[in-house]
Amino acid sequence: RAWTWGRPPRIGEGRRHRVELSEGTMKAARTKRSEMTDISAALRTFASKGRPTKEEQAQRRQLFQKVIQYLTIGIDMSPVFSDVIMNAHTTDVATKKMLYHYITHYAQANADLALLTVNTLQKDCRGEDPVIRGLALRSMASMRVPDLVEYLIDAVRLGLKDADPYPRKTAALGVLKVHDLAPEALAETEILEEVRKMLISDRDASVVANCLIVLREIDGERALATKQNVYGLINRIKDFTQWSQVTILETVALYKPADKSETFDVMNALEDRLQSSNSAVVLGTVKVFLHATLDFPDVHQQVFERLKAPLFTLANAGAAETAYAVWAHLHLLTTRAPPLFAMDYKSFFCRGSDAAAVKKLKIEMLTAVADDVNTYDIVSELCEYVTDVDAVIAREGVRAVGRIALDGDQNVAGIVDRLLQFIEYNQEHITAETLVQVKDLVRKHPRWIDQCVVAVSGIELETIVEPEAKAALVYIYGEYGQAMPEAPYMLEPLLDEFDEEESEEVRLELLASAMKLFFKRAPEMRDMLGKALAAGTNDANQDVHDRALMYARLLHKDPEAASRVIAGYKESVANFSDGAGFADKFGEQIFDEFNSLSVLYRKPAFLFTDDKPVEVPRTPDVIEAAGDGGGGSAMMGDSLIDFGDEPVGASSSRSAIDDLLGTPAGGGGGG
Repeated sequence: RAWTWGRPPRIGEGRRHRVELSEGTMKAARTKRSEMTDISAALRTFASKGRPTKEEQAQRRQLFQKVIQYLTIGIDMSPVFSDVIMNAHTTDVATKKMLYHYITHYAQANADLALLTVNTLQKDCRGEDPVIRGLALRSMASMRVPDLVEYLIDAVRLGLKDADPYPRKTAALGVLKVHDLAPEALAETEILEEVRKMLISDRDASVVANCLIVLREIDGERALATKQNVYGLINRIKDFTQWSQVTILETVALYKPADKSETFDVMNALEDRLQSSNSAVVLGTVKVFLHATLDFPDVHQQVFERLKAPLFTLANAGAAETAYAVWAHLHLLTTRAPPLFAMDYKSFFCRGSDAAAVKKLKIEMLTAVADDVNTYDIVSELCEYVTDVDAVIAREGVRAVGRIALDGDQNVAGIVDRLLQFIEYNQEHITAETLVQVKDLVRKHPRWIDQCVVAVSGIELETIVEPEAKAALVYIYGEYGQAMPEAPYMLEPLLDEFDEEESEEVRLELLASAMKLFFKRAPEMRDMLGKALAAGTNDANQDVHDRALMYARLLHKDPEAASRVIAGYKESVANFSDGAGFADKFGEQIFDEFNSLSVLYRKPAFLFTDDKPVEVPRTPDVIEAAGDGGGGSAMMGDSLIDFGDEPVGASSSRSAIDDLLGTPAGGGGGG
């Protein structure tokens, strides 16, 4: 209550306000108690009626809906527990479901209340209606009360022998609940053996599917991959739902046929599953075919040819999410056997309706299948993607052309020309990605050095923003500066502003390039190198500090040795290992986990689940060298490089620089 502006509250007005609030709270509490009393009375009234009319059944149903509604919003309805139990004799299925929901909710938190429901649930487990029998068994298993395990085992045993399939499939899942609560008690019974028999002999497919799920959890997946189980499930696979078929196919994939004849029998029985509209069923069947033929290379290759058509059809039809999952699996197969997909390269051309993630996969697949026949068609298509409005796709196009040029043989001159033409687009992201690819190209194929140097010589470092691209251009200036008259003067602005460069990668590359150019064009680089080494040894980053100090000490001790180490002859790079990811390292394991998230994540399951945590071994030296990971607090005297008996510190590093310059390092003079 707000007081009137301009006058103070009268004496007792605030107290009266508090009294009114407390009276309102008490009134609400009295209303709640009154309503709870009314619900309890109504429940008892309905419980006393042996044969209620349809109207009375509808009223009781509405009353139970009210109870469940209050329970859902957090109101404690446990005071009417006994009244709810008194209505357990109802034959209305909807009311029965709500009653079981109420019982399960409160029995999990209060074991004493759970004991009050045992007789009711046991009676319903023997009722005439199979739906009620199944619901009662499910409710008893869902309470998860250890004191009720004995009663639950009897109910499960009875449900497994029920004539109706609904109680049987409910009882099958109840076995798993019992195993979770008391595995020792379950092992002492014959229930598991009964479930194993039902897996083969039960007439209902839904019961068999539940038995399969339970046994996969209890016995293990590989324990079920026997010839009897596999043949029994394959012969009836059409009777199961699509998701049950997926579970069956996972089990069949673990079965190893005895010979080639048995392999063909399994594949012939599952041939029609490749035409399924469900992507999980198709991919599960593909996994069975691939794993069954691993020991037969000729058949394995034929399987690849057979699987292409259904996979392409499935990938081009359906939702974007499903399409991505199928394309991810096609990506795995394509990178595993590129020659088998070389003739289908046009199927990997991007469509305007494709999602960006799908386009990225297709570009990588185009790169993988490129060969002597289709390379120029693929490169022409990739060049179209370079102008895409999406910068990510444009980068992927440049990267793909660079990889094809990198992996090509002597006949890639036209591809190199296409790659270098991207620099003329004057687009920042395209130029940046092109520089990265050019750097790798000249490292692996020295014959393209002259052409690449001419193409990049007109690029000014100030126009490059991305650290990786800037580092690539600095590398080219340092490595091939003898063929680029303007190289020292291109590096000079960056070397003068060494302290302002944010990227550690660029600062390290600046130090290396300055050293290389010093041995090639010493008069032009003396002052610049001295400033760079002085700034580097004062750098807060430990790696940059150590690199600058190492260069300074090498120059101080043996300039000829420094020249051999830093600017010596370099062999061309055969393979680049820095781009290798989990897909290359764990390729076989990812293939073994086909039709799972491992394919989408491109890493084995143990890297993103808690099933098999992996500990990376670290030697004491590595741990000690790693430090606390923070380069900002590193001091010049804390170098990790051992230069012998001479102490490593500020005075010794400055003496090395002074020896190079002939003047104090801070003075910037020549030496």
